[in-house]
Amino acid sequence: MLPQWNFYVDYGGPGNRVWLAWDPNFVDVTVVETGAQFIHCSVFIRSFHSSVCITVVYGVNDVIGRRELWMELTRISTVVTDSPWLVGGDFNTVLDSSEVCGLSGDIRGAADEFRGCLQDTGLIHLPMHGERFTWHNCSRDARSLWKRLDRLLVNDRWLENWPDTTYVSLSARTSDHSPLVLRGDDSNRVAGMFRFDNYLARSTEFIPAVQRVWRHHIMGSAMYAVTRKLKALKPIFRAQRQRKGDLSTNVSLAKGFLDSAQSMLAADRHCPTLLHLEFCCKLVYRLASRLEQKMLHQRAKMAWMKDGDQCSRIFFRKVAKRRASKRVFQINTTDGRTLTSQPEVIDEFIRYYEELLGGTTRDRLIDLRYLRPWARHILTVDEAEALIAPVSSAEIRQAIFDIDETKAPGPDGYSAGFYKAAWSVIGGEVTQAILDFFRNGGDNVLLAQELFSGYNQRNLPPRCALKVDLRKAYDTVEWDFLKAALTLFGFPERFIQWIAECVTTPSYSVCINGAPHGFFRGEPTEESPYSIPVGGRLQGSLLAILDFQEGHLPLRYLGLPLLASRLSISDCQPILRKIEARIKGWEGVMLSFAGRVQLIKSVLSALQVYWAMAFILPKHIIKEIEKRLRNFLWKGNLDTGYAKVSWQQVCRPVNEGGLGIRDIHSLNKGLMSRHLWRIISHDSNSIWVSWIFHYRLQDSSVWTIRTRKGTWGWRKLIRLRDALRPHVSYQIGDGTSFSLWHDPWHPRGPLLPQFPLGPRHTSIPPSAPLSTVISEDAWSWPHITDMESIDITHDLPTIHGGRDRILWTGPRGSFSSAAAYDLFRPPGPTVGWTSLLVGTFHIPRHRFILWLTLQGRLATTDRPWLQHLGSGCVLCQDGIPESHEHLFFMCPFASECIRAIRREIFFHWPYYTWSSVIRWASARWRGKHVVNAAYRALFASLVYHLWQERNFRIFQHISRSTEEIVRIVVSETRDLIICKQLPRTVSTRGLYRLWRIPWPVEGVTHT
Repeated sequence: MLPQWNFYVDYGGPGNRVWLAWDPNFVDVTVVETGAQFIHCSVFIRSFHSSVCITVVYGVNDVIGRRELWMELTRISTVVTDSPWLVGGDFNTVLDSSEVCGLSGDIRGAADEFRGCLQDTGLIHLPMHGERFTWHNCSRDARSLWKRLDRLLVNDRWLENWPDTTYVSLSARTSDHSPLVLRGDDSNRVAGMFRFDNYLARSTEFIPAVQRVWRHHIMGSAMYAVTRKLKALKPIFRAQRQRKGDLSTNVSLAKGFLDSAQSMLAADRHCPTLLHLEFCCKLVYRLASRLEQKMLHQRAKMAWMKDGDQCSRIFFRKVAKRRASKRVFQINTTDGRTLTSQPEVIDEFIRYYEELLGGTTRDRLIDLRYLRPWARHILTVDEAEALIAPVSSAEIRQAIFDIDETKAPGPDGYSAGFYKAAWSVIGGEVTQAILDFFRNGGDNVLLAQELFSGYNQRNLPPRCALKVDLRKAYDTVEWDFLKAALTLFGFPERFIQWIAECVTTPSYSVCINGAPHGFFRGEPTEESPYSIPVGGRLQGSLLAILDFQEGHLPLRYLGLPLLASRLSISDCQPILRKIEARIKGWEGVMLSFAGRVQLIKSVLSALQVYWAMAFILPKHIIKEIEKRLRNFLWKGNLDTGYAKVSWQQVCRPVNEGGLGIRDIHSLNKGLMSRHLWRIISHDSNSIWVSWIFHYRLQDSSVWTIRTRKGTWGWRKLIRLRDALRPHVSYQIGDGTSFSLWHDPWHPRGPLLPQFPLGPRHTSIPPSAPLSTVISEDAWSWPHITDMESIDITHDLPTIHGGRDRILWTGPRGSFSSAAAYDLFRPPGPTVGWTSLLVGTFHIPRHRFILWLTLQGRLATTDRPWLQHLGSGCVLCQDGIPESHEHLFFMCPFASECIRAIRREIFFHWPYYTWSSVIRWASARWRGKHVVNAAYRALFASLVYHLWQERNFRIFQHISRSTEEIVRIVVSETRDLIICKQLPRTVSTRGLYRLWRIPWPVEGVTHT
């Protein structure tokens, strides 16, 4: 069939399941290993002069049998870490239900094991186009079943070398499987768009380069001059980036120099020249690593890793995933055709967006008479003037500096980090350009819930609501209509010109596969509204007349469900799905416990915040969210497993022995209390607060209104007032803003519930303001004859004069969501060892293991369920039962490590029990002094590596000497000190002397 090809079949394997064939004119294949379900080989590609690893897979049909394949792939992944690796074939399992079409058995167990294998191996899916389902059971009846059993997977090293690699799933024809064809077309590579790398701003040539360009005078407007200068800087920054070379290669070279310097130093540890050489190599290595880290952080768009470990491999994998997932290799047209060539794909994209955003300009006459009935509120003169108030330079600078450094304020490729770094040079002209533009020309969701109150109830009159897709409304609105409407509502002409400038003058290009294409101007032409159902015969008439589509509650509005009743568990499923999707997306990332904590704090905990700001979440949903976060922390996925520390303890603040993760139930109440505080403090800028006062409270108060009336969300919100009441103080000024009978200005609280007959006995109506009984900054009550009501005039508070004020006397001194969270969170007892964990002078994974140790939750073999690992200590091998007290630091092995460290770095150490050592270290090493901070880092590193050594000996049968552990502990702590940008003080000099670190030359920074 292929006479020039070579073949390999493992005849020793059962069934000869896997065959391998290749053309020796192009590649040289060396079979490295074979198994019952795979062949692993090394392939030398002659045209590239490089080798890759390829594993061909044919998984067995049963779950148990495939476990051997998963174990083998995991083992191979540890060998090919630094080589491009491709794994492909028939895995005989799917990843999730979306890869199945038809009636199938339960796939969850098999899919979970497959996902676990991908997580352990770090394999990434290549982009695929063609047939999605690669296997069919060839049945022609209702039992017909399609699955995606075949796929190609690669590691991040493969995508670094061949980022454009894809594969095609061809038609199966007479087979039950679809062939897979790997493609890597270099002709698809195009020059990418310019993107400023923030690490360039750290270079000494950055500011001089900007100054050279910026000193040129360009004729034209300020905006034109700025854009021309920014364009002139692009080739300069491209050249700087090229001169710096491949940052990853620089890191490898610096690491090699550092290894060589440390090897020479090991032979002569007291040579000052070698000590200084090692120090310089460390500085170079740290600088190269920081530059690489900054570049990867910006490109991977992983803001949550900003404060975590330096996980360059994670960044590489994330960048590779993003690059692979965002490439478009085929597109389906509106007439059903599938385009696969890159020119056709690009042309189709441009055609689509030209129709969506472009068009011909038409002169239209908008008759304002048809719009006037809808203009119920015309802007006042003061409101109109506020819209066109002068914009200050300070506001412009603040707006730019509020943008995250990795974000881009515009489409020109320059990040906010560039503007911040170069602001001393470019700030004046950029500010002038923005000022020239102006000179030349949560309430939504809350209010929507109120408006939908009563829908779907039969005893209420028919209602109708229209929901407009705002995205399409913006893309397709008639700009002439927009201008006419703004004019009708009283917006000033200058403001209308600003809006028109923003929406009518931009020109667009489409970025496809990393390069811009097309250049056209927007002129949208249509709207896209649709309706929500109404009851009765009116529904059919509206649908027939207006040609609207019928909708049903609940519907989505700004990402949240619009409800006519209570929030159900099914309504909250999008939160759970979003959290699950994020966790599944990290399956291929090898994260430490500290990395998972950072993810939970920065990403997962934020996913439900938007919902928690709009609803009181059901308790069941909160438990389900916590369950997923807990499983991710301890297992790294969604599987239920053993939790070393209870979730309640994990969510406590650090000073109470927790990790500082927010308790969702308390956070939900704290965020919702913010809305209640806006009502209490009479927020005049909120349309929702105005609605509440006008329709809900009317002549009442938030303190006295009944909780049984109103929407479900309103009733839930009002129930939080009792928790806030003790922390709200009413300071009386002139009394015009306070209600006499409903507000708690009196020490007894609101008067009406306590004196229901008070309005009758005093002849003061229930809606009267407090100013009714104030005259010339003094109390002026009418004559009261009723003995019960006369108590009102007792214990009256002081009148301060001026304006009335409502003060927050609760946690943190002023109201905020954080203060409300502290109020609702149940307080716990503080712990004495907090000082050992605070501060940034720690390696995060060391701090987490130290935290577990302080909790007494390490999995030592003195626990009954771990007796199968053996009961004796594997470090000292004296047969003494393993426990926290023994490992830290009664064990002779641990004690010897401490003595060896003291020979390297002098410090006092009491040879006490673990609990006594903790009390001593917490008291002695507290505070911000750099020497104490270094001791805390040393202590955490020692605990971490002792526990790591224990695990190596039990699970991997690897042992290290005390000298090797001490060298690692001291070296890590010394490197941590060097990389910190410490001030040049007497304390820092003493720290360097203690740790035998050469004092840096003036001008050399530890970066």
